[in-house]
Amino acid sequence: MTPQEIVEKVQASLPEDILKAELSLGDAVIHVSPEKLKKAAGFLKNDPDLAFDYLSDIRGVDYLNMEREPRFEAVYELHSLGKNHSLRIKVGLPEENPTLPTVSDLWRGAEFPERELYDMFGFNIEGLANLKRFIMPEGWEGHPLRKDYPLIVEPVAFSFNRDFKSDLVKSKPTIR
Repeated sequence: MTPQEIVEKVQASLPEDILKAELSLGDAVIHVSPEKLKKAAGFLKNDPDLAFDYLSDIRGVDYLNMEREPRFEAVYELHSLGKNHSLRIKVGLPEENPTLPTVSDLWRGAEFPERELYDMFGFNIEGLANLKRFIMPEGWEGHPLRKDYPLIVEPVAFSFNRDFKSDLVKSKPTIR
């Protein structure tokens, strides 16, 4: 199927569930609400004409200060290996309590990217069995890929300032 045919089929099959379906730079893209993600994803995987059997990536996007709502977006990249076509799903998420249902029951490979969304963006993934930090240590506060996350939390030790804690208190570190 061509990207245009994919967009038309999805629009015709899920008219109340799709917020927007479009071609973006030649790629098939659909926009769904978090509440409709699970239904749309199940259809895309199980429809014999579409057969999106491979989820290659899930990523988060933070649109802070971009004058657009909602602030966050989760983007899913789907492929049909047998049919040789692809589709992107975009799910807008609010700033307060960004929540998505898991799709790990449809694509087992979704578990780690969903944990990464939780860890790095603070997206709550409902139904994910192992929802805990994936990259950052368990006690870490905050979500480093959010644009409002502070870039520097503590001084960084370099080879020229190995005793940086005491140097910072006494005077400026010197370069040797």
